Amino acid sequence: MNDKTGRTRIQPPDTASVEWEVTERSVSVDDFAAHYDVGAAEHLVVDAPPEVVYRALRHLDLLTIGSRAADLAMWVRGLPERLKRRVPPRVPTRLTYDDLCASGDWVLLGERPGQEVVFGAVGRFWTPIVRMEEVTAEEFAEYGKPGRGKIVASFSVRPYGRRGSLATYDIRTTLDDPITRRIFALYWRTVSPFVKSIMRATLRAAAGRARL
Repeated sequence: MNDKTGRTRIQPPDTASVEWEVTERSVSVDDFAAHYDVGAAEHLVVDAPPEVVYRALRHLDLLTIGSRAADLAMWVRGLPERLKRRVPPRVPTRLTYDDLCASGDWVLLGERPGQEVVFGAVGRFWTPIVRMEEVTAEEFAEYGKPGRGKIVASFSVRPYGRRGSLATYDIRTTLDDPITRRIFALYWRTVSPFVKSIMRATLRAAAGRARL
């Protein structure tokens, strides 16, 4: 297994725009974030068939990825509630992206079964108190409130060699006004190493499940 790390991407070259469409048959991260302000991608070669790796990624329990950065992120996110209520917040025993969608924090934008799935979220996710807003997949494309941002997260799996797979975790963030964009750029410089660490740990955890 080779761990191949992607790079942070800021203001990528302009490409032809893609018409936005919610579809279950053909979907790509570019359908929802062809142009973005900040992004990161991580890749991992896995010695397992693509369909097995995809299932492992698609239904991965995010609480089992075994990353100190992820554990710290969950603790920090619950800190405002601890301070406000002076009691520990309820800790889930399982957390998948489907669970996040059910809670309203994320929305399933589209899926090409066995190849790629794309989720989205909107709100203020760079402040001490995270404020996410619930939107539908149809509303996501037109969302553009000042002082807010959009995240697109994609898991994709491609064949690699004769029996292996190339798994990719791609995150792209779009901010809707210049002031928010500058604030988030400063925030990203601080958190991007932790975000990418969590992304790599997520791929490794899925790879471990796929090899079982």
